[in-house]
Amino acid sequence: MAYAFKQSSGVAGQVRDIALEQIDKALEAIAANQNFDETVHTLRKSCKKLRALLKLVRPVFADYAAENDAFRTIADRFSVARDAAVMVQTMSGLVDNSGARLSVDGVGSVTLLDRLRERARHLRQQMGEDELLALATADFEHARERVPSWQFDASGIEIVRPGLRADYSRFRKRLAKARKTPEGEVVHDWRKAAKVWWYHMRLYERTAPAIMENLCTRLDELGEILGDHHNLMVLADWIASTRAPGDSSADTLLAIIAEKQAALSEKAFDLGRQFAAEPPRVASARFDTYWQLLG
Repeated sequence: MAYAFKQSSGVAGQVRDIALEQIDKALEAIAANQNFDETVHTLRKSCKKLRALLKLVRPVFADYAAENDAFRTIADRFSVARDAAVMVQTMSGLVDNSGARLSVDGVGSVTLLDRLRERARHLRQQMGEDELLALATADFEHARERVPSWQFDASGIEIVRPGLRADYSRFRKRLAKARKTPEGEVVHDWRKAAKVWWYHMRLYERTAPAIMENLCTRLDELGEILGDHHNLMVLADWIASTRAPGDSSADTLLAIIAEKQAALSEKAFDLGRQFAAEPPRVASARFDTYWQLLG
């Protein structure tokens, strides 16, 4: 089945089926493992979907914390090398798009890019790729054994309604905080809430496809914008912590990054305000109505 509810009844069974599907996708990717980076991307994406599903049922699922920690642990094992590779991509984009400004300061930016590439290569060598994938396989297989016994302290729409409303409220609150204090970690916290809300809307996509498909597309756009903002923050932190005294190219890069982050924030806030326009009770009632369309 797709990552979406198909009918308004049998909700508990659908939650378990969606979880099993994501676990199986991760296990299939690991078994094939034709490209390590693509395998990691697939299994981390499955972990994100699983954790968003768990957050949707969190208010009525006693084992939420343990299951959420299990999938977070799997993803976190691969995060260091993944972040290093993303930093190389982000830096390469800056060099390609800002060459005229960086050329004034000589080859400093190229030197930084070379250092990032070497760092990524070094981390890959240290990872022990086969060992990490074997650990992930064991963890996913154990999770697969647990899923059929997941039980919820509610039935029907009440399995998903409280979590949906809570996560929409969290999305709005973190947006308000980010607009008030548009700093890196604060915006990143909003990004995480926005990612969860996007996955929730994907789970609800079949309730009213004519409306929800466009909403999911725009929420995906928001996630990409906030993801770029976060990647720039991580890169800026690394540049600031490793820069040599008097490195003018680092100063130029940090200024470019700050400008790009400000532009991304403006676009993200414009989208976010639209998604968060309704009070939680109004949004909750609207999604309840959509839910009934599943039949």
